[in-house]
Amino acid sequence: MLTFVEAISLAGDRKKQNDDALGFAGGRAWVIDGATDFQETKLTRTASDAAWLAHFASARFHAAHGGALREIVRDACEDAAEAFARISGPVAQTWMSPIASLLMVEENADGISGLHLGDCRVFALGDDGAVLEGGPSAEASDAESELAAKQSDADKPLLKREETLTMLRNIRGKLNRPGGHWTFCLDPACAAQARTWSLALKRPAHVLLMTDGFSALSDRYGAYDASGLVRAALERGLHELGREVRAIEAADAGGAKHPRFKQSDDATALLMRLS
Repeated sequence: MLTFVEAISLAGDRKKQNDDALGFAGGRAWVIDGATDFQETKLTRTASDAAWLAHFASARFHAAHGGALREIVRDACEDAAEAFARISGPVAQTWMSPIASLLMVEENADGISGLHLGDCRVFALGDDGAVLEGGPSAEASDAESELAAKQSDADKPLLKREETLTMLRNIRGKLNRPGGHWTFCLDPACAAQARTWSLALKRPAHVLLMTDGFSALSDRYGAYDASGLVRAALERGLHELGREVRAIEAADAGGAKHPRFKQSDDATALLMRLS
């Protein structure tokens, strides 16, 4: 049985909305990281197109009854695409279409099965002390740090610099195409492109799902390895770890030690118990 233990979702900027979402239902759990909008005028007429997509998808996942993970993701994409078309009409530029990273897990006989699109992560700790990872490797975080370190025009925050925005818009415009990198998006074809995997776990086990703003404690900041992060979540709690990630970022506000596009990203984590 996959049951809820604790969750946290911190806004990267308290003056703005949180573009992350999370949920659990019917033996499944998920985290969604809406990708930051690069346009001022929101196509969904909400505070954030990214948040709109993340929360729309999460609501559909809550309502899903049965079916394989890919089917659930495809159905949510189809519904999101129809709803988006009614609200916004045609999108002028490909990079304007909202996208998100997604990671979803469900219980199976041997442990958990999972699916991911984008850079959300999961660390699982079995009763025998074995630690397994699901989702993409930590290299995605390294690649972002390398890009952020190359940006100039230091008198402006990174996401206010024209050269940075132009670069990021170009990168996003190339996503979700045949043969390329896929995210959760408004094209139902993304469901077929999602990567799936299984983790064999000795029960009782604990499963920590994270958006990259939270997994940065391990992947970017090196404060924990996978085992240490799950154990810290169990021993100290997710809210204490949330304070820790924000303290690391405040101490390196300019990104000199840890190059990144924002001082703080939305940080979401969901801790589940597998018994």
